[in-house]
Formats: sequence, structure tokens, C-alpha cells
Amino acid sequence: MTQFKHLFSKVKIGNTELKNRILSTAHQTNYVENGIPTPEMLAYHVARAKGGAGLIILEAAAVHSSGMLTSHTIAGFDEKVIPAYVEIAKKLHQYGTKVFSQLFHGGREVVSSDYRNAAWSSSSEPSFRFGIMPRPMNIEEIKDVIDGYGISALMAKRAGLDGVEICCSHGYLPAQFWSSNTNYRTDEYGGTFENRMRFIVEILQRVWEYVGDDFTVGIRMSADEMTMDGTNVADAVKIVEYLVENVRVDFINVTSGDSSTYAGSTHIVPPSPIKHAYNSPHSFKIRMAGAVPVFVGSRIIDPVDADKIVGAGKADMVGMTRALIVDPELPNKAIRGDLQSIDACLGCIQACIGHYSRGLPIGCVQNPMAGKEKELLPLVQSVKVKQKVLVIGAGPAGLHASLTADAEGHEVILVEQSNEIGGLLQTMRKAPLRQEVAETMLDNYTRKLARSNIDVQLGRKITFEKIEEIKPDVIICAVGSRPYIPHVEGTDDPRVLTVDQLFNGNAGSIGKRVLVFDLMGDWPGIEAAIHLKEKNHDVTLYSAKVHIGKEIHQYLVNEYLKKLYQLKVDVRPHFDFGGIHNNQVKLRNLFTHESELINEWDTIVLATGRVPNYELYEKVKGMAPVVKQIGDCLAPRTIEEATYEGLTSALEIGVISSGIPV
Repeated sequence: MTQFKHLFSKVKIGNTELKNRILSTAHQTNYVENGIPTPEMLAYHVARAKGGAGLIILEAAAVHSSGMLTSHTIAGFDEKVIPAYVEIAKKLHQYGTKVFSQLFHGGREVVSSDYRNAAWSSSSEPSFRFGIMPRPMNIEEIKDVIDGYGISALMAKRAGLDGVEICCSHGYLPAQFWSSNTNYRTDEYGGTFENRMRFIVEILQRVWEYVGDDFTVGIRMSADEMTMDGTNVADAVKIVEYLVENVRVDFINVTSGDSSTYAGSTHIVPPSPIKHAYNSPHSFKIRMAGAVPVFVGSRIIDPVDADKIVGAGKADMVGMTRALIVDPELPNKAIRGDLQSIDACLGCIQACIGHYSRGLPIGCVQNPMAGKEKELLPLVQSVKVKQKVLVIGAGPAGLHASLTADAEGHEVILVEQSNEIGGLLQTMRKAPLRQEVAETMLDNYTRKLARSNIDVQLGRKITFEKIEEIKPDVIICAVGSRPYIPHVEGTDDPRVLTVDQLFNGNAGSIGKRVLVFDLMGDWPGIEAAIHLKEKNHDVTLYSAKVHIGKEIHQYLVNEYLKKLYQLKVDVRPHFDFGGIHNNQVKLRNLFTHESELINEWDTIVLATGRVPNYELYEKVKGMAPVVKQIGDCLAPRTIEEATYEGLTSALEIGVISSGIPV
């Protein structure tokens, strides 16, 4: 506790006293049906309340039917939401965690998977990222939406929630009114700064009229929208000064970014390698300007950093949202000084915002339980018989299987033919923009292995004799994959490399002109191009996708494209590798099927996917009562599938079913 005297001190925000300064900011789970939070959402948030979070702000709740961001948005304006809110408040309060609702209207920002309603905004200014042109709201619609904020706040209060946060961040509707770049009205809601501020001021006034003084009401705002024509910190300070002079505001939750542009949208959920805690200088300025409590988040994953932010007066509450997704027990572990057991967030954004963008429920690459608490907790709690488990392969799948089986009380032997754990993580850690992801995951697993009872055997290749000697009850094959080599002429040329060879030091002399071929639209080809360009090679990146990074989340693609442009890498989508003939490299256009020939080149780097190492499983599948195949050796996919299969395969070991272990 003494190590974190700031982070674990109580604080009063409006009428709400919080037990500590750790906050889970509003983020979409996609666990909403017909506008109502589901039991899966409840189970997800209960895990984080049980883990010690001081405040949880629920995901965006639309204040009006025109503000439903997607078909999985909470209908905060609908009385039918109250029973679900009541259950959430009751369960979270049992752990001393307070809970707010986020009141939301996206205006022109509509991300709907169903029929897209007409978008409303202050003016007809498009959202370029989503290609949406809104129509200006008339006065009746403005008044109706303002009333919707009040009604939605009242629903939250009636249900027993502790407060509400009005979402003005990321260029959503209130910001569309207050920004001179999106508001070109000539009536009382446009023109002067005071007129443009009228919308948010009237929203706050109406909310207070509905809920009374004995509640907590604040706003979330982007201190810097991170776009060419967006609101900056100076603008934000002016907005805050005006607000606190004209209406009661209990807190200001500071973030960055803007939803309507690619560059700005990155900061909604900033990925690695964006700097940790980079919003805290902004929050300090807002705190000084407004003289009200301030929250700050975005890439704050370490309780040590969080404690320093509070201690330095940069914020009163610290958003550690993704850190809590990865490790719901982070607050409890920190307060008892068990820092070595905390799993750190990778910054990969694959299964948190990545799932949301694909219409899937929330998940986590490092913590496959996240979002699946209701589904998997019964399996965790089931009665099991102790088994001897042999795990072959220490990549993410094998590591997660081993650690889960050990935590479940089984005897675990982990055999890896390499001298180090991690599998493809060892390749990824040499990639310029993926280094943090890989090294964080390796560190998480290394610390866990050190605290486990697992018999880790590195540098050993498994043999049939060894398996017979061990006599395992369960064998888990997690031996990964190998690079796929296209069946075209010239791939045996010594100047043709795989990404694995490039990053693992087996490249030899590369030469000046390098051609990188990306077949899968994932990170390896882009990382290879960046790596080589930073070493002053002339690089052309060819992709067999519609655009660079097609299979990567947009926020990370934004960072990749920025880097490629900064380095002046020549980028050409729509081509694949047609082989080498007479020392000429053949390019094939995927749409016209026409070919081009390149005469001047020194090295080719192939990022063309992977092939499963399935052979071992076929040889050992009869050597134990239970033999499982997981991760890339089952089928090459992503780390997410590897860790999920590692978790579930281990949880199923020894489960008593009708009196018989399975």
C-alpha cells in the first residue's frame, strides 16, 4: 500500500466517493441486445470490480434513437434499460466499485452494421473516415436530443448508478457543435464561440434539471484531436474554462483523437508503439484550467506510472482500461505488492477494439478469459482429476496451455526444442513496430513460468522414447508453423528470403534494392519493409491485398502507413510474386492478370503466410489417452487463437463428467 499511497487513496468526485484512483473508461463490449446490456456484459464488469477497480464507466449509451452508434449500442434513453443497470450497479457495488453511464450521441459518426439511419450533426460536414454526410439538425431536433441527455441521465440515476459522463470526445456530437471546423450554423447554436458552446451547456443544464444536485455529472473530451484541422490543447483549455464558469461540471475525462479522420482515430485506442501515458501533460493543463477533478487514460498500463500521475497532480483518476482487460486483478495485486504477477497489456488492439470493429464481443490476446467470463467460469470452477500433461512447443499456445494446466493443479512438463520460449514472438520482437508487443508478452510468460511448478525443458527435441518414459495422460501439440513458399519458379534462389530469415539473422548480404512481397496483408511484410528502409535499402513493398495492412486493425494500419510515408517506402498494392525467370522478377496484377518484369533487384523478402507443423501430432496421437493439437500447428492464424486454444485445451483436462475424467 505504501508504494502506491496516491493510487489507492480515496477521492470524492461530485457526490461519489471512490475507494481508489483506478478507472475503467467506457469501451464497447458488443454485449448489448436490442439496446439492453446482456448477462455477459455483467460478468465481464464483475470480474474487474472483483479485481479492485475504483470506478467503471459503462460503454456508450445512446441518448436518442438517432444516436445509436451501432446495432449493439445501449439504448440509454429507454426505460427498458433500467433492470439491466440495476443488476450491474448491485453486483459492482458489492465490491465497493462505483459505476457511471456514458451518455452518447455520435452525430455524424455512425458505425452501423444494420440499416444506416440519417446522420445528424451541427452542419453538413462529412466524416471522411466513414464516408458519411450528415444533415444539419433543426431546432426541434436539437431540443429533443438535449432532452434525451436528461432522460438518459435520469434512467441511470433511477437504476442506482452513481453518475454519468457526457461523451464530447473524439469529434462526437457535442464537439461537432463546439468546433468551428464542423459548425457553420448561423442561428443561436452557431457562429460565435458562445453560441457554439450553447449545445453542451444546455445539455449539462438539462441533465442537472433531471437528476438533481445529489448526483455526479462530468464530461469526456479530447484535449487534442490529433488531426490537421481539429481541436488542439489551447482550444480545449478555452472550452473547459468557459464550461466551469457557466455550468456545474464534476469532472473532465481527458483523452485525445478524433473519429472522423484516420490519423485522429488512432488515438481512440492507441496501439503500440505509441508512447505510454502520453495524454498526462494535456490532463495537467486541463486540470489547471478547470480547477475540477480530471481523469486521464490511454496507454497507462503500469500502476507505478499511474501512481506518479496522481502524485504529480496530473490527474485525479487514471484510466487503466486495457490493463484491466488483460488483468482484472491488477488493482488487488498492486495493493498487496504482488507486481510480478501482473500481466501487462501488449498494446496489440487485436481483440479489444479489434473485436468491436468486426462486430464481435470483446476479447483479449493475453487474457482469453476476457469477455468470456460467463462462458468459461463454470469450466474453471469444475471438479477435475489431476493429470500428467506433456506440452510440446513453447510458443504462445503451448505457454498458455502449460500455465493454465499448472494453475488447475496438473503436473505439467513443457518441452521446447529451441533454447528460448516464445516461438514466433522471438521473430516479432525484432520487428520495429511490434517489438513492444512481443517483448511484453514474453515478459508476462517468463514471470509466470518462474512462479509455476512447470518442468520446463528447453533445447530438447521430443522423441517417442521420451514420451514413453513420461507416460503422460495428456499430450498437447503446440509446435507452430513454418513459412509458406509459393510454388513458382525461382524460390530456391539464394537471394530469396523469408521474413523469419530476415529477422532471425539468417539473411546474409542483402544488397541495395529489395522487393518485399506481402501475400497475407498482415504485419510481417510491412515490418520487413520498414526494417530494411531504416537500414537505408531501397525498398518496394508489394501487397496482394486491396490496400496495405488489409488484415490489421485500422488504428495500427494508420501508424504503419504514417511510417511508410515518412520513410518514403515505395508501396504497390494489387500485385503478387510470380517467380523469377532469367533473373527477372515477375509481378502479377491480381485484377487484370497482366504481368510486369523487374530487371534491377538484389533481394526478395517473402511474407507469404505459414504452413502448419502438423506432422508430429499425426505421429503421437495414439501415445496418450488424450492428445490435442492447438495453435499454429492446428492451423496458422493469430496469437489470439493460439492463447484461446491454450486456455480451453488446458481447462478441459481432467474434468469430471458423469464420474469419469475427460
